[in-house]
Amino acid sequence: MTRKTVLTILAGVSLTALANGASAQTVPDQADEQRQGLEEIVVTARRQAENLQTTPVSVSAVSEKMLARANVTQIDRITTMVPNVSIQQQSGFLGGNTAFIRGIGTQEPLLTVDSPVGIYIDGIYVGRSNAANFALVDLQRVEVLRGPQGTLFGRNTTGGAISMTTKDPSEEMGGAIKLGVANYRERQAAARFDTGKLGNTGIAATLSYQHMEHAGFTKNPFSSSRATTPGSLNSDAVWAKVKGEWGDFSATYIFDWNDLRGLPLAQQPRFISNNVRGYYTNATNGGLFLSNVSESYKKSLNLAIAGQQKVKIWGHGLTLEYHVSDALNFKSITGFRSYRANPLGTYYGPPGVFGPTTTGIKEVYPFLSLKKVEETDQVSQEFQVLGDTGQFKYVAGLYYFKEDGSTTNPSNSTFVISPTLASNTASVLQFGFKAKSYAAFGQASYRPAALDDKLELTAGVRYTKDKKEVSQTLPSIRNGKNTFNNTSFNAIVSYQFTDRVMTYARYGTGYRSGGFNTRASATQNFVFLPEKAKTVEAGIKTEFFDRRLRWNAAVFHTDYSNLQVTQFVTTAVGNSGGFTSNAKATFKGFEGELQAVPVKGLTLSSSLGYVDPKYKVFIAPNPAVPGTFFNAADQSEFPYVPKWTANASIQYEGDDVGFGRPLARLAYSYMSNRFFHANQFSGNVFYRNIRSGANKRLDGRIGLTDISLGATTVDLSFYVDNITNRHNIISGIDFGALGFAINSYAPPRRFGLDLKVSF
Repeated sequence: MTRKTVLTILAGVSLTALANGASAQTVPDQADEQRQGLEEIVVTARRQAENLQTTPVSVSAVSEKMLARANVTQIDRITTMVPNVSIQQQSGFLGGNTAFIRGIGTQEPLLTVDSPVGIYIDGIYVGRSNAANFALVDLQRVEVLRGPQGTLFGRNTTGGAISMTTKDPSEEMGGAIKLGVANYRERQAAARFDTGKLGNTGIAATLSYQHMEHAGFTKNPFSSSRATTPGSLNSDAVWAKVKGEWGDFSATYIFDWNDLRGLPLAQQPRFISNNVRGYYTNATNGGLFLSNVSESYKKSLNLAIAGQQKVKIWGHGLTLEYHVSDALNFKSITGFRSYRANPLGTYYGPPGVFGPTTTGIKEVYPFLSLKKVEETDQVSQEFQVLGDTGQFKYVAGLYYFKEDGSTTNPSNSTFVISPTLASNTASVLQFGFKAKSYAAFGQASYRPAALDDKLELTAGVRYTKDKKEVSQTLPSIRNGKNTFNNTSFNAIVSYQFTDRVMTYARYGTGYRSGGFNTRASATQNFVFLPEKAKTVEAGIKTEFFDRRLRWNAAVFHTDYSNLQVTQFVTTAVGNSGGFTSNAKATFKGFEGELQAVPVKGLTLSSSLGYVDPKYKVFIAPNPAVPGTFFNAADQSEFPYVPKWTANASIQYEGDDVGFGRPLARLAYSYMSNRFFHANQFSGNVFYRNIRSGANKRLDGRIGLTDISLGATTVDLSFYVDNITNRHNIISGIDFGALGFAINSYAPPRRFGLDLKVSF
């Protein structure tokens, strides 16, 4: 069945639902009470269901309704809604993202490097950031946990965790269809069907499908189709959930599948060396490349056709729960996930440019990587024992994780020797890896009755053992095998002053496994050490005026040892490397979130986050004495870390006017200046030039919701993303010895129309 056929069928079904709904009876208004105050949100930040406002950790939760109103379809949009979080599409990767929480994250796509920010779907860890920018289908909520997660979550992490919980099947038969159109030839179609309870079997299921396609955001004169221009996407996603409940026992199976085809966002050359400029001035058709070079945003770039990237991501999950009593539960979470990317192609220059090289007149190109192949498979198993006796609450368990994968990454580049001579180089990075992780953990909370259950004391511990293996065949032949061990702790004291005011203090540690830098040259460290974090945090959570005003805030100070900082370097022979694993740093800051419902239907939201990072030790090559190193802490930056993040929104949902509820939303987000390299000492002379500047974004939406056509409900809305058409820089690479540096920009202004039919 073709995608065009699918779109046609979905459109027909939606029209049929409209027609059928018009003759059905009107359902009573069920949303009026919810609009009187703020949503009450339940989170599982401590692996048990708790009210957000009584959970003594720094966690932000975005509900299903909030995701829909903000038009969030991929995880990177969370950045515009919560403080001290930065997520964007990974540079050069269609299916990857780069996530930072409180200044900690990684832009390194190597499969042998773990992320310090863990991403979870229904409790199952997603091992690769390269495979984490998938479609968000049927989510109930997204939780963002800040700071080291060393006790309760599957893979011990130093930066935080993003936990996504999907919706359970409905007990009643029903469904929804959503259609959307937008500029850049965007077409969206999604359908969800709930079986409801299947007789007396105790089983209910839900199945969802989503298709999205749009043309690229950057024109390319060498492409005959907008489907092969930078930023283009053609994706399909399927999600299914089957849940059975039989007395005290329940079983839930989930399946997700994503097929993405397209190209990552354009990577525009913004700065070049005098040598490179002179060489392409003299080269035949070299002006095609030089016309791409601009410090300002360009709508069109001359690029060779790299072909679409093809990425497939899928996973299975099985959760079994046995409710022994009100005080005791057993849970098993089994997961399998797979990622295939073939090919991952990126071209940084136009075709048909010829110049003098060491082997004669040849076609030349700044850098290209056309046939990169990646694949990984992972299996995880977690057993939990959970209990709640009223005053005493606990969770304990065992965790196992296994992953293996491989990368083959051929690349070509032209190293400019002088304005009249260059050398074409070729390099291949090829390796396979295996990883296993074992953990045992436990955490308990106690509320003394003597203090009317207002005081809560929490303590947790986790022991982790990671085993890593790598077998590299190109450009060097080498093998590595290592084991890393860690014990992490968590201690929290919280006090519930009133039903609406709670404060807490936390001390926690976290750990990110060491591993192998397969890009390292013979003079660089092949093995990097585990990253460790110690944090002290204090926070307050409040609600006032019958849940019409909510204010949550936290301050933190975190010490990092062996901080894993990536330095991307390209050499004259085409190899890239330069990984630093011995930095020491401190991060301190705060975040605050304020929400209010001053009058019925009007919601005001805002947040502010601040991170002040400082290096204590950063060992870098000494330019004054080649072959030696020095502490460059005072001269180094933190890649991809904004000091300030902020957002504010105003949303109004009115009373039923006879043909639906009017909806209006305006949202603004801000992210301060970011660097993309730590310093210039590895040859990144343009690292300051390509820093981002402040990212500012204004989004809007108007529409009608809950248009009642009998048993059918219709939502219709018009939206504009990036209203002011800001050209925000979201990533950058300085290619060092190759003499040029690039930036990628966020998508320009987008506007579209959505139609949703629920029945």
